[in-house]
Amino acid sequence: MERIGVIVDSGCDVPKSILNEYNNISVVPLRTIINGKEYDEDSFEEKFLFEHLEEKITTSLPKPENIRSAIENMIEKGYNKIITLNISKKLSGTFNLFKMISDGIKRDNKDIKIENIDTLNISIGSALIVIKALEYIKEQKGFKEIIDLINNDIKNATVFYIVPTLKYLARGGRIGKVSAMLGQIMNVKPIISVNEEGVYYTVSKIRGMSKSLEALYKEVLKFINNQKFIAGVVISGNNEKVKRMQEDLILRLKNLDVIKIFKSKVSSTLSVHTGPDLIGIGVLRIGG
Repeated sequence: MERIGVIVDSGCDVPKSILNEYNNISVVPLRTIINGKEYDEDSFEEKFLFEHLEEKITTSLPKPENIRSAIENMIEKGYNKIITLNISKKLSGTFNLFKMISDGIKRDNKDIKIENIDTLNISIGSALIVIKALEYIKEQKGFKEIIDLINNDIKNATVFYIVPTLKYLARGGRIGKVSAMLGQIMNVKPIISVNEEGVYYTVSKIRGMSKSLEALYKEVLKFINNQKFIAGVVISGNNEKVKRMQEDLILRLKNLDVIKIFKSKVSSTLSVHTGPDLIGIGVLRIGG
């Protein structure tokens, strides 16, 4: 009998409601380093992160021993087939680290199958792929069929998000400091997505949050193209105005051919590079 487990990194931003619903998923935390001290994802509050955001802060891969432990724990629980899902390897070295450790474990456990999958996405865009994988397992589909379905879902999933300030992207080297400064002066709120190769790109550069929000919604409509879909709306921080924007987007999506909508927060490792008040939408077309 196939018993299939799923292991993800915390950058996939799988909603807590899903983690509570399924007992065959494990999350390996990415790390945030603040003033030289390491913290695993979920070991500190979001408020603490933003209080230190102007200080010496960066992000890092999961500890290798945490990945190994997650896989070994799955095996001990009787899962003989494991699927790992990670944020895009073009954005992080996490996938390669998962694969390297998985290959070593497979060499020592010939009866264990581990499939490492790059979602070519990030945050809620990756989460939606993970959610579908869990549903396929619950439906008792076969291991190979699930892998094929996941790879098809990857082609039908994306994420769009608005970054309220460019200074944190510039600090992390993701855009130039001059571009960031000009963007701030002109009140540019770029819409960022991930392309088919799993690389960040700028969809549009629009002045003002309300116009950017409308453009974000239009990009989602264009991607959905009148198909059924599942979606997730995420934010960072606790700004009441941004929370209202999140609720408004959820209401608008409910008027479309949406199957399910998830509401969540982004991980600290993403927030380090975007700051508070990010808002984003992930969508996965069904039957595409």
